[in-house]
Amino acid sequence: MQLKEQILHLLLQKGFKYRFYEDQNLLYYTKEITEPALVKWFAEERCSLHDHDLTNVSITIEIMSNFEEAQYVFLNGMEEHHLFEDLVKFKELLEKLPNQIELR
Repeated sequence: MQLKEQILHLLLQKGFKYRFYEDQNLLYYTKEITEPALVKWFAEERCSLHDHDLTNVSITIEIMSNFEEAQYVFLNGMEEHHLFEDLVKFKELLEKLPNQIELR
């Protein structure tokens, strides 16, 4: 299986939604993480953010439908943004996220 197919499979398994940004005329696969324990794990794992107040903070993880510009953004009071340099690193992140859908 090619890398893009593997990523698409993971996006579906992890519960990503297809989203259209009208103002930019772009399509993305996107997922917002709001669960406090998962936000804390993500902040510590990806950003080494220990001892930060993560109350009400959420994370949006997304990738364009053409598999370019994979990124994550912290929202609601914390300014942290990361653009992945390659798809392999993005795939590694996806593999660590909990599954939302069990694929058989």
